[in-house]
Amino acid sequence: MRYVTTVGEEQFIIDINQAGQVTVNGEIIDVDMLQMPDTTMYSTVINGQSHDVRMNEGDGIYIAQLSGEILEIVVEDERTRRLAGLKNSTAAMTGEAVIKAPMPGVVVEVLVSEGQTVEQGDIVIILESMKMQNEFKAPRAGQVNAVRVAPGDKVEQNGVMLTIV
Repeated sequence: MRYVTTVGEEQFIIDINQAGQVTVNGEIIDVDMLQMPDTTMYSTVINGQSHDVRMNEGDGIYIAQLSGEILEIVVEDERTRRLAGLKNSTAAMTGEAVIKAPMPGVVVEVLVSEGQTVEQGDIVIILESMKMQNEFKAPRAGQVNAVRVAPGDKVEQNGVMLTIV
């Protein structure tokens, strides 16, 4: 099965070959991944190197925490991608953008207020989780519709922190 995976601005073509092996952009990679029981943590070995990855699935995206960095990952199979290409491309830029906590944490700072205009990539909230501060950026330009957290608030995994319209 072939998948198109987008991490930030970078896109990868991933083919699932067989157990323990994938092809990423034409390069064969040995990979082994095991989810730790009752957690969102995965123990991953890629080409002999071990990595611990915390992975949560959100609204059509995966949120991965790897080496202190939070990555938003969109994974589409070929069929889904082709169907999405048939839809109007402006549809993705309308409606409400919701920023959820990918993991439990404490809000350190809220950098925007309701009614404020933001550009795509603006840092809007800083959340501390697992003793690391994580910056959350506006996924698109728009106006902050609701700020549902304040500094010091504890948030649960998938808790809505902010919305942009």
